[in-house]
Amino acid sequence: MAAARAEANAAQAQKQCGSVCRTKLAAEASAQADVEAAKRELLLAEKKSTTDSPLQAPVWLLPAALDAVAFIAIWTGLSMGPVKGRGGGTVGRRRRRARRKTTPLARAQTPANDNVMSGVA
Repeated sequence: MAAARAEANAAQAQKQCGSVCRTKLAAEASAQADVEAAKRELLLAEKKSTTDSPLQAPVWLLPAALDAVAFIAIWTGLSMGPVKGRGGGTVGRRRRRARRKTTPLARAQTPANDNVMSGVA
């Protein structure tokens, strides 16, 4: 198909179209018709294969799957166990940061030398 199309494009570029040019244009038209016929046959085969397929899901499968998903979702939502990612994780970080901020200040307020006695000569 691609070769016929390339030859037809080259033939159309010519100013005068002779017998060779007409032959190339006709070859492209016949190749295009063959492609269209093959597409139609493919669509008919696909349509027949999907309607005649013996592999189909049982009728009860979809409602059972939906019930199972709903049960798991409700079970997870009502469970009382710790869940990673809940709001409790950030509170500990805030407390640690607060302790870190206060501990250097407490160290700075202590006297640098405990051995020095003030007021005694």
